[in-house]
Amino acid sequence: MELSFVIAALRRRFWVVTLFALLGSLPGLTTDSVTSDMWVSTSVLSVQSPTRTNLNVFSSNPDRYVLSQLSVLESESLAAEVVNEVNLQPGGSDLTVADLRATVDIKHKPETDIVTITSTTDDPKKAAFISQTYATLYVAGLATTATDVEQRAALEKSIETLTNRLDGLDQRLKDAMAPWLPRKADATPDPIPPPDIIDPAAVSQRQLTQAELTGLIGQRNEIDLQSRLQVNTEILSDAPEPEQPLPPRGNFLLAGGLLSGAILGVIVALMWARFSTKVLDEVSAGDILGAPVVSEFPHYRSLSRNPLAAFQALPRSAVPTVDQLCVRAEALARIGEPLVVAVTGTMRSAGSTTLALAMAERFAAGGASVVVIDGDVRDPRVTALFNATADGGVPSVIANDGALTDHRGRSAFTRTMDPAVSVLGLGPNRGSAALRRDTVPAVLGAARRKAEIVVVDGGPVLDLASTIHFASLADAVVLALPLARQKADALLDLARQLGSVSTKLLPVVTSPSRRAARGEVVGSDGAIVMPGPGSPVPFGANRPVAAAEGPVIPSTPGSNGAPPAAATTTSVLGGEARPWVSDGNGTLLGVPEPGMGNGHPARPVEPGQGQPPSR
Repeated sequence: MELSFVIAALRRRFWVVTLFALLGSLPGLTTDSVTSDMWVSTSVLSVQSPTRTNLNVFSSNPDRYVLSQLSVLESESLAAEVVNEVNLQPGGSDLTVADLRATVDIKHKPETDIVTITSTTDDPKKAAFISQTYATLYVAGLATTATDVEQRAALEKSIETLTNRLDGLDQRLKDAMAPWLPRKADATPDPIPPPDIIDPAAVSQRQLTQAELTGLIGQRNEIDLQSRLQVNTEILSDAPEPEQPLPPRGNFLLAGGLLSGAILGVIVALMWARFSTKVLDEVSAGDILGAPVVSEFPHYRSLSRNPLAAFQALPRSAVPTVDQLCVRAEALARIGEPLVVAVTGTMRSAGSTTLALAMAERFAAGGASVVVIDGDVRDPRVTALFNATADGGVPSVIANDGALTDHRGRSAFTRTMDPAVSVLGLGPNRGSAALRRDTVPAVLGAARRKAEIVVVDGGPVLDLASTIHFASLADAVVLALPLARQKADALLDLARQLGSVSTKLLPVVTSPSRRAARGEVVGSDGAIVMPGPGSPVPFGANRPVAAAEGPVIPSTPGSNGAPPAAATTTSVLGGEARPWVSDGNGTLLGVPEPGMGNGHPARPVEPGQGQPPSR
């Protein structure tokens, strides 16, 4: 697995790791963590092979000698000696070999000559004494074992015998030489013959005895020297008397449980991500679509239940995201021609309507005239939000060969609270019969003549053939991608369908909104309401605007979405609340200068024109 995949999988399903870690810690949390009364003391040995030995052993395993000595350390005889020493101490108990083995742990550190002897008892002094005694007796035993006692004793006996024989021969030669020694001091001594002339046999025996004695003494000295060179094992660290007892067992269980649970959680999270049918992260989605994800639209509770809040009161924290998306879309426009942006989604309730309205208002805030086309026949949310059923909309445009007005001269477009933005809705019959794949060019042509920027709310991209055609004719295609519930197979199929527009595709990660349940109605403010018994709510009835994470804009729209007589309403343009003033017929009188409140002169707006004033 690649590192990016592992990081994305753990970030996506970090709750799995947390859950398993908590489950693993349960044994430690439920165990009684009383203070332990056990004490631990450890002595450290350096077990090295002898410098000289009577046997030359060749082996490629550096631990062979140490491993052989572990059997000595764990032997019954050494344990019995330690037990005797412990029981001889003042106040000693009747400790047995089995009890000793249960309290002592002997371990070897691989590829080293270090051996530790750890004793755990209920008495700190006893623990230190047992560990130290084990080490001391083992080293002393090595010295005793290294000396060949029987051989040295035999040599001592032979040396003593030869020494006595040599003394006897010396006395024999002395007696033989006595007649030849002078008796008077003034007498002239006669020449004394050498001992080998007087007693040649005694001289020969003495020489042989002397040579044999010298050899035996040399052998004894060699044994003594060899025994001193054999013992290289030493005690590196004496066993100290412990100052604190062992920590509570529950702490070990808690730490171990957390670690093991977290490791198991990581494994489960990675396996889940590996075999899951859903898209893992933005990188995976971009790889499937052939276009990188450009941004992520944050989740707002106000926008999930009220898409109109994206048009009236876009939360300030969402403004940079939408601005960036608008800039990317404008970068794909053709110079001198109106910009067409198709906003679609990978599935129903992906948030395409919210994105379309937010982008339309941000384009208008930049000084452009905008037309929002409701291209979602199955869920005409934009038509309902702005009560566009009262105007001709798409059916009027189609029936009049792309004209902006019908045969009576009435505009097919619906004005909104922002004079720079108008809506081309689906009309009274919701455009189900008029909006088809072959009528899309005529609808786009009329919208291009009306405004500088055209934003199409197409709904799910694979729901209608007209939506796919909108995407193919648009300059930029914004794709709302609810990553939390997006399946990889469905996204792969969608990528094949959008292969021709991959160069102008702008995927945006969104948070899916709640789908309307059976019997719920979408009000003109975009809120989902449930009518009470006996009081049906018409499609497009007025409802109060839901609260938003940002400036809340009070609005009471009329039949075409404009404020009623003597009403003053506000909208967020460029992150600033700005009021509009209208007359009693719903005609906008003017827009005050930025930073000016109500009561200040309004900048006039040309009658009958839905274009914004100069900003």
